[in-house]
Amino acid sequence: MKRFASVDFMRGLAIFLMLVLHMVSHTLDVDALTADMSQLSFIQFILMIILPFGGGMAGFFLMVSAMGNTISMEHELQQKVPSRLLGQRQIVGGFILLLFAMLVEGLIGYHGDVGVFVHESLKAASDPAIAPYHWTWDHALWRFNHFETIHTIAWCIIVNGMIHSVLTSREKYADKNKLIRTYIYLAIAVLILTPLIWGLVNLIIPGYPAQLGTYYESYPRIGTDPLGRFLLVFILQPLAGYPEPLFPYLAASFAGTIFGIFLTMPKEQRKAKPFTKLALNAGVVMYLIGLAGVIGNIIAVISTSGFDAGLDVYLHIWDHRGWTPELRGTPFLGWYFQFLLLNGFGILLIMSVIRLVELRGKAKAFGKRTLFIRRFGFVAFTNYSMQFLYYIGMFITLDWIFGGTYNRNVGLWGETFVTLIVGLTIIVSVMLLWEKVRYAGSLEWMIKQLNYFLNPARRKRLKERGVKWYRAGLLNVQGILRHADYININEETDIDHSAGEESRLAKKLAWV
Repeated sequence: MKRFASVDFMRGLAIFLMLVLHMVSHTLDVDALTADMSQLSFIQFILMIILPFGGGMAGFFLMVSAMGNTISMEHELQQKVPSRLLGQRQIVGGFILLLFAMLVEGLIGYHGDVGVFVHESLKAASDPAIAPYHWTWDHALWRFNHFETIHTIAWCIIVNGMIHSVLTSREKYADKNKLIRTYIYLAIAVLILTPLIWGLVNLIIPGYPAQLGTYYESYPRIGTDPLGRFLLVFILQPLAGYPEPLFPYLAASFAGTIFGIFLTMPKEQRKAKPFTKLALNAGVVMYLIGLAGVIGNIIAVISTSGFDAGLDVYLHIWDHRGWTPELRGTPFLGWYFQFLLLNGFGILLIMSVIRLVELRGKAKAFGKRTLFIRRFGFVAFTNYSMQFLYYIGMFITLDWIFGGTYNRNVGLWGETFVTLIVGLTIIVSVMLLWEKVRYAGSLEWMIKQLNYFLNPARRKRLKERGVKWYRAGLLNVQGILRHADYININEETDIDHSAGEESRLAKKLAWV
């Protein structure tokens, strides 16, 4: 199966980094560690800068997901699938993903009732003074509305699918450069409209989504709130919910759509060098403007509320919806600069990988060497939901190896790094074993299986290929993960070494 090695790698990288950062944040008591900054070593201080920033890269994952979705849509359009049918498939697929996102956040995920049960049970097993934890349905009754990255991706699939099907049904958008320009305008429009949308939502529910000082007050609870409130919040969460609403993160999705169009556009329309240069420059400008604005906001918070408040703002740089005057006291369009900083960096990272891989004819070699990382992205949603596996790694490290208790440890980096090794070993082992049965039973398998029954066109296509209904959800491990046919934009033979092109690239990387 034809694949882009850079997209598969970046999807895996996003999940891998997420797992590492979450393991660190769950093992290390960052709040206690930063209570006295004067006690931090230089390396610890640098890590305190890098780790929160890495935790804010949800927009990067969203862009990579949008790239993959756009590549899939463009492939179907090249196979002469009607634009109207394409839009219907995207809407159905998006709502299926949204349903599973709600199940993960409320019930089966690491912050859902299953994850809480595992966490609290291990804590009780580690400390005899803690009473055994009994199962409750508390989180499943309300947390499904928590608008995390998977919710954002699901809604973006729905919105992008509708927009892409409408645009590509028009003859003038056969010119992919014109299609790219349209998405640039749409991304800018989303950023401009964001304050207006948030303001309108506040007229409907004042203080949304942080009523009474907490995010969760705005979530309706099954058995308590009326149906009307559930429907209202279902509409309002994508618009202005916590922590990553469509406004402004639909703009990040449009950026990913642009990169997906670039990778799949006809060779005669693709202007690889000008596009790459323009995208990298745009990423640099976004990053620098965002950096200046973020620093300015942190200084403003420190000047009015003290150093601890400013530090708290930076440690929560991942919390996009929180970067407002009402929630964290950032006075100068904090959300806007936070978005530019993190997503400008995401654009830089995406275009740099594409520049180093597909534009240099290195896709096949790169794909082979990155199997370990790509595996994390192959079942990205399952890995996201089953992060409670690293709770077991924490328990083994902190309780069995170091003889302590299963809990956060102040400043103990040694325990943290061992937890990383043990936790990743458990997760990779599960993936390798699951790979033997093509990930049957995973969330990706469930989504594909459900899509088989709800999507007549897909069901017909699979039946024509002789695929039995009970095998419709099995993942193509060999064709996608292990032996994919990787695509280059330029071949190695196209590079003019006499012009010093590779040397100039090496010099720029050295400067970075």
